[in-house]
Amino acid sequence: MTETRQQYAGEIIIDASAKEPIDKNGLLELLRAYKVNTSAVESSQISMDDVIPFLQKAKVSLPEDFYKNLASRLGMPFSDYSEVTEIYKEERKSKLISVLPYSIISKYKTIPLDFRGSIMDLAVDNPMDRKVLVAVKYLFGNYKINLRVVSSKSIDWAIDNIYREIHKKNAILDLYNRTPDQSAYRVLYPNQKYFVIASIAAIAASMIINSVATMVVLFALISVGYFIVNPIKIYISILGFRGTREPTRIKNDEILLTRDEELPIYTILIPVFHEAKVLAQNMRNMYRLNYPRNKLDIKILMEEKDEETINEAKLLGLFGSPKKIIEEIPSNEYTEFLKLFDPIIIPAAKVTTKPRACNYGLLRAKGELCVIYDAEDKPDPDQLRKSAIIFMRSKEDVVCLQSKLNFYNANENTLTKWFSIEYANWYEFYLQGLDWIESPIPLGGTSNHFRKKNLDELGRWDPYNVTEDADIGIRLARRKLKTEMIDTYTYEEATLTVKSWVIQRSRWFKGHLQTYLVHMRYPRKLLKDLGLSKFLKLQLTFGTSIAVPLINPILWSLLALTLFLPMSLAWLTPSYLQPLCLFNLFVGNLSYLSIYVIACVKLKNYRYIPYALAMPFYWVLVSIAGWRGFIQLIRNPFYWDKTSHGMSKVATAKT
Repeated sequence: MTETRQQYAGEIIIDASAKEPIDKNGLLELLRAYKVNTSAVESSQISMDDVIPFLQKAKVSLPEDFYKNLASRLGMPFSDYSEVTEIYKEERKSKLISVLPYSIISKYKTIPLDFRGSIMDLAVDNPMDRKVLVAVKYLFGNYKINLRVVSSKSIDWAIDNIYREIHKKNAILDLYNRTPDQSAYRVLYPNQKYFVIASIAAIAASMIINSVATMVVLFALISVGYFIVNPIKIYISILGFRGTREPTRIKNDEILLTRDEELPIYTILIPVFHEAKVLAQNMRNMYRLNYPRNKLDIKILMEEKDEETINEAKLLGLFGSPKKIIEEIPSNEYTEFLKLFDPIIIPAAKVTTKPRACNYGLLRAKGELCVIYDAEDKPDPDQLRKSAIIFMRSKEDVVCLQSKLNFYNANENTLTKWFSIEYANWYEFYLQGLDWIESPIPLGGTSNHFRKKNLDELGRWDPYNVTEDADIGIRLARRKLKTEMIDTYTYEEATLTVKSWVIQRSRWFKGHLQTYLVHMRYPRKLLKDLGLSKFLKLQLTFGTSIAVPLINPILWSLLALTLFLPMSLAWLTPSYLQPLCLFNLFVGNLSYLSIYVIACVKLKNYRYIPYALAMPFYWVLVSIAGWRGFIQLIRNPFYWDKTSHGMSKVATAKT
């Protein structure tokens, strides 16, 4: 019998038709002997090959003694957890596992333990799976294979222990190693520092020589700039009233007629940091997605030091048996539902940002397509299906789709109403307009859908940039890759207090300024990458959006001084400049307010019209946040100001 078993262990790699020394009933009996509930795998639809993987996906922990007994029945050697960890403590052997790509090792759950000349020792946790054994023979065809059985715990430890360092490093340095001039690891390049210093020096010298003339020229330049930029931005929003372009429009028939078999695997990246309050809410929203369950790969990305969220994930069953079940998810479906999730604990590093977490998750992604959702997000149930259909029918150069965003708690107070009006214009119209004129699109921080291979080729997100979304939108444009808007919604939680709103918006502003400085390091190179048309569009849209919040308080101060002391600044506005200033003051501001009102009307949100007319008060907050972000970029460029979620009173009711 021993001779037969050794023959099985050696030949099964070569001959996939070899007879198993144990059948499915024997495997189930062995599992029951270790008090494992096998009811879920007793169906004839589940083959013996799939029994162990099925239980693993259901977060069932199989004891080491089970694997030891299984190895004995198969006549195969067994290595316990302590042996595996001891082997991988040796530096030479710890590098063995990285010989194979993470995607291969994680898929087939096989790890090399040693090699001597042409002999390779390999370990598997499912020796029953012929696909794994055939793959092993294919991958290591030039080696004589000595196959061993180890526990799933040993396999997972070995993979995570080795690849966590590789992925930790790549998540931070991959973009920098590929295209260092497009990484925000440094705020200013030397040439930019010289330009800033020279500009300040020139203005200071001019002020010393003739301060009045200098201030008149500066004010005139600002006035002319506003006169040019404001009509362009209004025009872009008006273009957006037309809605999404034809290629990204989806009819209900298309959704219904697209078969599940045609859809690709979709990876969902959900970075969570101190988000224990909304983790269950997020999982509930994932449950509502209308996408084939067997094609979802949901990565919950948790920072190693975030014990609060990790503990909540354990209670909800993401790491094992659940201690509590999420409301609205039937208890008889809960175990199956948990199989969709792959909880990942990200090792600590000096840089702790959302893009670093997403990079780490993407390195372990299984999907052809991927999307980022924030912890509190409630996406349209059909959103993944819609974006997958658009990707399938689009050309290969369409690599990103941006969904529309708004808030489920918009009615909570005046601030959330203003925030919602701003979002309505930005996502419903302004970004749609940018899409129509084929301008680079600064993406929103969530619900960006990508073709994963293009994202990998691009170097993924910039871990040093606190608005990685806007940055990657510009990097895509530089590669002649397209971003398009998609007519589907994700609802977020609007911040409730002025303090939290300013903190969040100052981070966005800091990131946008970071992004602009990064891409303007070498203006000629940017011009070459984008072409003249897109280069100018970027300056007039994205560039001016950074400048305006910083300049506005100066103009408001001058206006207030003029109102109270009419003749005090007469020297600053010569007669030939006054019509331009009046146009900017009245026509410019009224045009923006009209756009906000039209947005309310088009969305049939008539109750918000009075708030739209009061948006100038909101602009004051925007400028406060802008200056805070500007100062923070100088003092602490990579600090991620965390936005707290789960504060809304209507969150539970709405989600």
